[in-house]
Amino acid sequence: MPDKRNRPSSAAKAVPKITGDAITDESTAVAGSAVVPSDSAVYRPSTVKRSRRTNRQLSELDDVILEVLLDEHPATLRGTFYRVMSAGAVQKSEAGYRMVGRQVLKLRRAGVLPYSWITDGTRYILKPNSWTELDDMLEDAAASYRRMLWRDQAINVQLFTEKDAITGVISGVTAEWDVPLGVLRGYSSESFAWSVAESLPASKPTIMYQLSDHDPSGVDAWRNFADKVAAFAPDADVTFERLAVLPEQIEQWNLPTRPTKRTDTRAAGFVGGSVEVDAIAPNMLRAIVRNAIEQHIDADELALTRSVEASERDTLTRMIGGAR
Repeated sequence: MPDKRNRPSSAAKAVPKITGDAITDESTAVAGSAVVPSDSAVYRPSTVKRSRRTNRQLSELDDVILEVLLDEHPATLRGTFYRVMSAGAVQKSEAGYRMVGRQVLKLRRAGVLPYSWITDGTRYILKPNSWTELDDMLEDAAASYRRMLWRDQAINVQLFTEKDAITGVISGVTAEWDVPLGVLRGYSSESFAWSVAESLPASKPTIMYQLSDHDPSGVDAWRNFADKVAAFAPDADVTFERLAVLPEQIEQWNLPTRPTKRTDTRAAGFVGGSVEVDAIAPNMLRAIVRNAIEQHIDADELALTRSVEASERDTLTRMIGGAR
């Protein structure tokens, strides 16, 4: 039998070409020392002292940032840097990344760049739902009510990302299609793998998709996660498939690379440079995810689910005002 856990991604190959790029926000990391690509295919810290940009040059950089984000939001800060760098507005270097971060922060604080255009999936607030009165709860329930979309579909779909920062870029798509979105943060713990295995339905197959950097640890961490889940659910019909970053995507889209860390114990046998998932334009990432999900949707079952959902939401609406 073929090993379903290592088959190539047909969903990713079917993605249409889309121009533009994405960004992920980390405003507080502007002054950090994130390692990013340099001016050549293999980057390293520059020893050349560069002159400060003039106000006119900074204004031109601001224009590029705004143009990049106009059609590619929400995006991460690192994704924005990759798009701006690809446009030739900054060098592929740490200094270039920090400069983009500084200008993004200035534009946001000046009210020019909407805060919602940059996403930060690494920080969040937890609070239980509460209401001032029962009618408020019923209104919220009616507005947010959704039937389980995948209950009547022939397959179960889940998506995982290596980086929590990417969630803000793709969560709109997964939420639209009621697909669970998980964050692995590198190598998964036994506890998390067990909980995922426990969630697998026994009555139908599941496909798990993943987005991660193309580097030794990013690729191997997915293999490790697949092994753990499969071990906890030996009887489950589950397929594991990487959507990005894939070697063919690097070549087809000319994605910027960085040197692969040879100190990584998993680097042996890894060919070529490494590529961050942030290097893929946000619109393209969303298209990859959407295509992967939508190919499993049965249109007739979906129409029936939507019809019943609308009827049940109407029932909740009629309860408002009569609950006291």
